[in-house]
Amino acid sequence: MNTKSKIERYIYLNQSLILKILRFLMIMASVLISSMMVYRYGFNHSEENINTILVITRFFYLIFILSFLIRYSLALDKKQHLTNNSLEAILILLVIYDGISYFLFGHPVLENLLIRLNVSNYRDFYDFSIQFVLLIFVAIEFVKSINLIYTSKLKPTTLFILSFILLILVGSFLLMMPGFNNTGKALNYVDALFTSASASCVTGLSVENTANFFNLKGQLIILFLIQLGGIGILTFASFFASFIKKGIGVKHQIAMNELLDSENLSGSSFLLKRILIMTLVIEIMGSIGIYVLWGDYQFISEGDKIYHSVFHSISAFCNAGFSTLELGYETPMVNELYMLHIFTGVIIIFGGLGFPVLRDIFSPLKLKQRLKEPWKDWSLSTKIAVYTSLALIIFGTVSFYFLHVQHLKHINSPIGKFAASFFQSVNTRTSGFNSINMAELSNPLLMISMFLMFIGASSASTGGGIKTSTFVVMMIAVLGTIRGKREMTLGNRTIGVELIYKAFAVVVFSGLFVLTTMTIISFTEPTIPLSLIAYECVSAFATVGLSTGITSNLSDASKIVLVISMFVGRVGALSLAFSLSSKAIQADYKYAKTHLMIG
Repeated sequence: MNTKSKIERYIYLNQSLILKILRFLMIMASVLISSMMVYRYGFNHSEENINTILVITRFFYLIFILSFLIRYSLALDKKQHLTNNSLEAILILLVIYDGISYFLFGHPVLENLLIRLNVSNYRDFYDFSIQFVLLIFVAIEFVKSINLIYTSKLKPTTLFILSFILLILVGSFLLMMPGFNNTGKALNYVDALFTSASASCVTGLSVENTANFFNLKGQLIILFLIQLGGIGILTFASFFASFIKKGIGVKHQIAMNELLDSENLSGSSFLLKRILIMTLVIEIMGSIGIYVLWGDYQFISEGDKIYHSVFHSISAFCNAGFSTLELGYETPMVNELYMLHIFTGVIIIFGGLGFPVLRDIFSPLKLKQRLKEPWKDWSLSTKIAVYTSLALIIFGTVSFYFLHVQHLKHINSPIGKFAASFFQSVNTRTSGFNSINMAELSNPLLMISMFLMFIGASSASTGGGIKTSTFVVMMIAVLGTIRGKREMTLGNRTIGVELIYKAFAVVVFSGLFVLTTMTIISFTEPTIPLSLIAYECVSAFATVGLSTGITSNLSDASKIVLVISMFVGRVGALSLAFSLSSKAIQADYKYAKTHLMIG
């Protein structure tokens, strides 16, 4: 046997070990690349340092090219390997072509193209482009490892919670970097953590003005946190895992089935794609609508106008409430764009209804079925979400109109008063935009606002609160108990006792949690009125983000309490309880019933 044959035989016998070593090396390379990117954009650098980082970037490209070639050479079915890794193969070819043009002609092909197109700051754009492609390679490596997460013994709800903790911590580390704000100084870590938690939990509370304090890079990080937090980091990762790997593992599907509440395993993978497509379509249409409705409001450039439109569309659909305008929708001239307010409110409603509801109403398959079989109606969950949301929006609109908006002298037209009332009613339930000064609200309206915030959005949505379904089930149980009903029914369906238990558990846990946070903050902030503290605590827990203006004046201890509150409100009271609790041991016997005095 010659030397070549011995090497081939050794590689064949140790193929699995080689791939494991290669995977470990790529993970380490990905960590180094991520650290390098944070260093590059998180700090201010000289031209010499930037060029050095660019050279290092090209070196990492060689590592990814070498990794791809090794995996390709080890693959038994090379054609199938290229098909399964088509995105990576295309990027590798582009990088190789760009590198060859650099060594042969002195200019990379992309840079040369930008010069011919007369793109201003073409060098900065080129540097960002090649580093962005490198980050795509890192993302691909992360996505390929997603199944490893689901093979762990952790509960799906625990994985969901841990993904949010990771997202918040990474976001806080980035936002504290001096290169992501306009001051050039590092942000206090508690404030960075608060902002990251608020964005990741799609709340909207902020200790620093997003428009003035954070530069474009910082705002993009906030937008990234909003998008991942609104849809869920595991949903994104799982979708791209199924896209890149042409399918996901069984354990992976079981976990996603529990998180998405899908009816079957095959449906969970399909639902992932539907969620991402639905999100993309609504956010693009929202961006176009907002772009058109800016009216005569002046932006620095056309690109700036597009950026603001996209940011507000994503922030609205994810029910985040962050704005790149200094005073949000209360900004002069913007506060008079009433059609913009109504349109943004509609986007927020879509985000607050939940993906199952949107799928049931707007899915082409469902629409086609109803055209053929008109007797087929919405599901009971959809009816609860839509009708309850509609009732709460009307109640909030009427309350804001008669208790506040009709007394505002700067709003003269009837459509302006309606738009302001409608917009604030919608945002009080789920998002955090405001077109009026929340500090001027009367105590009765503050109480109504807290009631709307506490109920919040619908299940499986981007909004918070106890959810509309929980509220409806609880009210049916209360009214049924008063009337002496043995079974609770809704829409010709019996509501199981376990659902009633869950509803009351959510309400009681949420109420006690908010009460606890109010007590702690009232102790740490003795000079702030209790009504304002209560409003802030409910807003944080319900991930709404409306504030009477006390957020930036809170102590670090109070901010940490609100961070915990936003986190618990986003992941859900029951999800947190289930992940921390152990399964109860069911006994094979029953105790005798007893009688207790209730009420």
